Amino acid sequence: MSFQLAMRTNEPLVLELIQWICAASPDSIVNETISRFGPDPSADPGSIDEDAFWTATVLAATHHVNNQAHNFMGFVSHAMIGAVDARKLAHGQPAPIRRLLLLQSLVQVVADMHDLYLSPYQLLPARPFQEASVPESIRCLRRDVRIGEYLAVDHRLVGLRDALPTADLVDLILDIGLEGIVTDDHTLISPVLSLSIIDDLIGWQRGFDLLRWAPRYSASFQVDVGSYERSLALRDEFDLRAGPRASHFQPERILPLSEHLLAASPADRPRLVARALAEDCCAPATVAAAAARAACTMYLMVEPVPHSDYDAVSREVAPIHIGNSLRMLQEGLAYMQPPTQVLAALQAGSLLERGPSVIDREFRFVPFTPGRAFPFPEDVAALTGRSPTYILDALDAALPAHDYRTATAAVHAYAALDAPPTALIDRLVAAACTDNGTILHNFKHLNSMITQFYRSQLPDRWDFLAQAARFIAWYC
Repeated sequence: MSFQLAMRTNEPLVLELIQWICAASPDSIVNETISRFGPDPSADPGSIDEDAFWTATVLAATHHVNNQAHNFMGFVSHAMIGAVDARKLAHGQPAPIRRLLLLQSLVQVVADMHDLYLSPYQLLPARPFQEASVPESIRCLRRDVRIGEYLAVDHRLVGLRDALPTADLVDLILDIGLEGIVTDDHTLISPVLSLSIIDDLIGWQRGFDLLRWAPRYSASFQVDVGSYERSLALRDEFDLRAGPRASHFQPERILPLSEHLLAASPADRPRLVARALAEDCCAPATVAAAAARAACTMYLMVEPVPHSDYDAVSREVAPIHIGNSLRMLQEGLAYMQPPTQVLAALQAGSLLERGPSVIDREFRFVPFTPGRAFPFPEDVAALTGRSPTYILDALDAALPAHDYRTATAAVHAYAALDAPPTALIDRLVAAACTDNGTILHNFKHLNSMITQFYRSQLPDRWDFLAQAARFIAWYC
């Protein structure tokens, strides 16, 4: 972790772009953005300062979109956190695709700024407030998060910024995020993505406001802290309060632990994780990677939600979120102190206990029931032996047709050819630019699956891309 201080982009241009974004409307933002890009963005890929656009997009969302909603499961603005993943997807892509990713992100920011439940809003400076001691300030902050006093939470967090070393403050924010991860994983997703872009682009001075989102959001709706309290108890029971027994990543243990987690009953998975940490000396990063693989296998057993169903987007997004949250949990480990890393690993077990569940009309999770896993063997067999071009063309046709069977089968058939993965990934990224109302979940989850694909060295790592194709085929 670096927590670099200064913005790495042209600050005067960033401030001008923020003013432009704030003045735009949902009806005007597309044409205005295209005008700024120029008539042919592919002709001059260096014609605009793309990092300045990304920075302005994130900061405009941070300062002008309200990210607290008083619902059972809060509705967070996806404008900022979707933009972070969209920017990562843009790396290495040709100029037209990069500009489409940026355009979609700008459209989402402006849409959120005009949304009845998210705006109008302005994030104002908060007066720092401290108790008589730092431990008492932390205790009161955590209490206020749990009872929903999100304005007091903001004042207390700003006060702690002046009282705690940066690394300790970040660890505290992530620990609070772990409390709500099973109810709504944005409690952890938002701060981890914020930390990523703080280090990469914005800097701590400007980026702290991004982190003000997370505890305020956690305080804005009812969180079931039962799994977190159980993780605290397991940490004590297995004598892991000081941290894990091992800290180095153990790739050779991922597969057996993942299979063990899959075979266990859901209620046994958190304790199984505790034993892996304590008795088998598995590192938290090893546990998180095994959980991510198991979650991917589970997601491919979820039948797609009918498009005609009530609130179909939210219901379809809910199960794939487990993959995104576990990727964020893995990346968040680098910012956590050892005791918090243990809690993160245990909460990964709690996520697997819940499974990739769909939500019901009251936004409560329906218990995960495994179905037949995508891709179906007969669909893979129908594409086996075909050329890479044929298979990629089949994928291109399957995605907009909502043909989940062919889309997932194409990934596995392509994998069998041992062809370069970049060609298939580029097709998925291009398809993700057709976002239609998923509030940038397409970018968030695709980037998570691509990240997991490259991070994994297991033979079944192509399942992560099959998972991405399964989700893209729903909305493309």
